[in-house]
This record gives sequence, C-alpha cells and structure tokens, in this order.
Amino acid sequence: MHRHIFSVVFVVLSATFISGHVLLNYQMTSALAPVPTEPVAEDTISKPDFTAYSGRERKKAFFAFLSPYIEEENKRVMSLRAQIQSKQLDAAQLLSLAKKYRIKSKNPDSIHQQLMMKIGAIPPSLVLSQAAIESAWGTSRFASEGNNYFGQWCFRPGCGLVPSARQEGKQHEVRVFPSPKESVAAYIHNLNSHPAYRELRAFRAELRSKQISSSGCYLAQGLEDYSEKGHQYVETLKRLIRSNKLEQDPAGHCAPVMMAEEEAAPSVETPSEPTKKQTSETTTVATDDQTALDPSPEGDIV
Repeated sequence: MHRHIFSVVFVVLSATFISGHVLLNYQMTSALAPVPTEPVAEDTISKPDFTAYSGRERKKAFFAFLSPYIEEENKRVMSLRAQIQSKQLDAAQLLSLAKKYRIKSKNPDSIHQQLMMKIGAIPPSLVLSQAAIESAWGTSRFASEGNNYFGQWCFRPGCGLVPSARQEGKQHEVRVFPSPKESVAAYIHNLNSHPAYRELRAFRAELRSKQISSSGCYLAQGLEDYSEKGHQYVETLKRLIRSNKLEQDPAGHCAPVMMAEEEAAPSVETPSEPTKKQTSETTTVATDDQTALDPSPEGDIV
C-alpha cells in the first residue's frame, strides 16, 4: 500500500516538473521570438493641394513634399549599388537585375559592369526641376489624380489617365501610380535603365571618375530626348535649377549657353501634347504633357 502511494506521488511530481519545464521553455522561446508588428504605411505624408498655394509658397511646398521621397529612393538605389560593387549578389540575383535594367548579356562579369554603369543616384536638383515642369508644380491633373509627377506613359488600355488633348490615333495613357513615392521610384529607374538616357549615365560616370559630386545641370545635358523641345528643354531645366538655387554650382554647369538665349527663352507653362519622342515601346517612357486644360503655375515655371 505504501509502495503504491509512493509510486502515485512520484508520478504526480514528475508530471508537474515536466509540465513546468515545458511551460518555462515555451515562455522563454516566446520571449525570444520576434513580436509581430503592423506594417508601416508606405506614404505617411499628406499630399498638399498645390492649387491652394501661389508663387514662392507653392514652390516651397512642392520641394518640401517631394524631397523626402527623392532622398529615400536615392538611398535605396545607392544601397543596391554598394551590394553589386562588393559582389554580394548571386548569379540569380544578377540575372534578375539584368532583366530589370535592360541588360541582354548573360555573362555575370558583363552584367556586373553594366549595372555599375546604370545604377546610381539622380541629383535631387534635377528630379525636382523635372517634376516642377512635368507636373506644373504639382497642379496637373496627372499629378493630383494619378500621382504622376514626371509624365510617364503606359500603353495598355485602362493603365492610366487618358490625356484630354490626345491626338486621334494615339493609344498612350498617362500612368497612374499608387503613391508619389512610386512615381519618384519609377522615374529614377527610367533614367537609370532606358536607352534614351544613356548619355546622362555617361555624364554621371564621368563626374564619378573625377570624384566630383553629381550636378543636376551637368546631367541635364543627357535629357534632350525627354522632350521634343530637345536643347530648349535642357536649358529650361538648368534655368529652373539656377533660379531656385537647387544646387551649388562652382563649376558653372548651370550657366546659360548665351545670355541672349536666357532672356529670349519662353517660360514653360502647360506643355502641349505630344512633346515627347517615343524611344521605344515601354511602360515608362516619359512625357511632359499636362494637357491643354491643366493649369500652369502663375504662368511661369521658374
């Protein structure tokens, strides 16, 4: 009888010990496991109604609104560049990037070399000046309704907003983005990958090789194909960067080609459609079309 009672007590104590040990292990494991967190919203910045501003206040609000997105995307791009430079990516990752950046080679060394040429930051001064022109300081229909600040096109029916002044027979639409952040990212990727902007990337590589900070006005020379206005468009970008003091210019890259040309150059109000050379069938070809019905900022882009 005593032996039976002893056995029962032993079993109960053993079960209690094991249960407590398991519970303790579970609690320790739970404490070490990562706590689930709510995903951070991509866009926490409220988009202003830029039509409510005028003159310098509109410019100030516009630059302040877009600058954080530009800084964030440039940091992301430079982080990717650092990974490529230090050869942290495997062959599959390189092939995936090759496809994204329009590189046809399958050779890892060639892909690496071309990616180092293509992937890089775009000077904020250039991004801001193009956004100001292409979105009429954020007041265009495409910016307000489609978060499109750089006039990028798409070609699938229903992929974007149909320009009200689109010529008969044209099929393009102006791409709609879920957020301003994605518009900035698509624009920077466009300049880093599209064949039309090969010259811009060459200018950037030239400055990099000389260990000179990238200049928006210098890189703007590679954007003649961004608009059918060509050289005039480049000079307008430089004038906007210069007049709004968007970058320091010790080398004089932002200086006008001729003072007479600067005085005679017309102000950019609402670009008429079409103004963009179609360089290829792509969903990220840019256009500075705001349509004739979209308002211009105070009648003066600068």
